[in-house]
Amino acid sequence: MPIDILNTDYLSGLAGISVASDQLLIIFIAPPWGDAFDRTSGVDLRRTTPPISEIVDFLMHRFSRNRLLCAIQVYEIVLPVSVAELTARFDWSTLRIYDLNRPGQNHGILLGTKGWTP
Repeated sequence: MPIDILNTDYLSGLAGISVASDQLLIIFIAPPWGDAFDRTSGVDLRRTTPPISEIVDFLMHRFSRNRLLCAIQVYEIVLPVSVAELTARFDWSTLRIYDLNRPGQNHGILLGTKGWTP
């Protein structure tokens, strides 16, 4: 399938997207961490630029008829309150950290669904 790469913000980039309501939409979310990352406390998912919750809320509204699978990049140390606030938006979620590097240098993924559960 062809891939179009757009250098734009998520609001503009998703505005023209249409997906049949019976289609599962898979979204990978990895905004710049900016001030959200602290070497001691980890990543605060509420402080990414833009905040991940803002992106998720937009997707859930924009594609409210679709089943969604959101895959959100996380760090091995992540503020639990920021994970809890985000996962409350989903019907199902799981957090996985991958031990590929030395402790303190690993990444993971937060999976969340809306409109279905695996």
